[in-house]
Amino acid sequence: MELNTTTQTTTLNAAVAIASVPAAAAGIDFDALVATGAAPIAKTHTVPVLFDDDGNQKAGIEIVGKNSEQYRSVIRTTSVVAIKRSQTKKQQIDGKTDTGAGQLYDLGEDRNLKIAVAVTVGLPGFVSGGQPLAVTEANVTVLLKKFPTWVDKIIAALEVDADFLTI
Repeated sequence: MELNTTTQTTTLNAAVAIASVPAAAAGIDFDALVATGAAPIAKTHTVPVLFDDDGNQKAGIEIVGKNSEQYRSVIRTTSVVAIKRSQTKKQQIDGKTDTGAGQLYDLGEDRNLKIAVAVTVGLPGFVSGGQPLAVTEANVTVLLKKFPTWVDKIIAALEVDADFLTI
């Protein structure tokens, strides 16, 4: 079998030339995105929670994403508490018992509630006394304890990066 080195060399040179073409100027400026002092992407997403008879959204919960200071802070706080609990012999939970498994479940639910409360920055559609409902930890906690499935909706919405990373 005879190899045609001229054809192979020409093909290789063409591939190198194509690969070395500079990228187009369009795109996200990496240096500006990660620069010290650069503003973080502060996009929010509204999780729809209440609807009218026609299926139109009447109220929602506006949240920030996983890159937000609110999310990162609550994750750190709850993780530190969990680590400290696991290192303290008298607070360790035996997950093999019904009582212990129930405690672990409750801790997970409590953590999810704390996350949902921390990332909530708006309550569009909710009013009190004819005025927009203030976004306070107490108000959000009352809502989410009354409607615990909303916590699950918020936690699920946090996983959709596209809702928070568009520029």
